[in-house]
Amino acid sequence: MATYVCVFGRLHRLEEKEAFEAAFAQVSRTVLGSVDGILRDELINDTNDPYAYILMSVWQDKEAWAKWQRAPIHEEQVGLLQRYWKGQGVKVYHTVYTIEQADILQEESLAS
Repeated sequence: MATYVCVFGRLHRLEEKEAFEAAFAQVSRTVLGSVDGILRDELINDTNDPYAYILMSVWQDKEAWAKWQRAPIHEEQVGLLQRYWKGQGVKVYHTVYTIEQADILQEESLAS
C-alpha cells in the first residue's frame, strides 16, 4: 500500500505566500519527473492559519522515499523551498484501508 509523507511547516513571511506556492509547484514537477517511486505531491494550507502548510507526498513505499532522502539530489531539489518556510517535523504514514464512493455504489448495485 501507499506511503504518505507529511512535512509540516510555516512560512517566514505571509507576503511570500505566492512565491512559496510557485516554488513548490516547480520543485514538485521536477521531483515527480525525475525520482523513482513518487506518485503524487500536494501542498496543503491550513484554513485557519495562512502561515501553516503541509507538504504531502505519496510514495510507492517507505523505502522509495528513504532512498530519495539519502540521495545528494534531495537537498538540491528541495533547497528552493527553505528560503520561504521552516519545516517543523515529518511524519510517515501508510494506507491501512481505502474505500471510494464507486466501491459503495458497486456494492449497492450488486445487492439490489
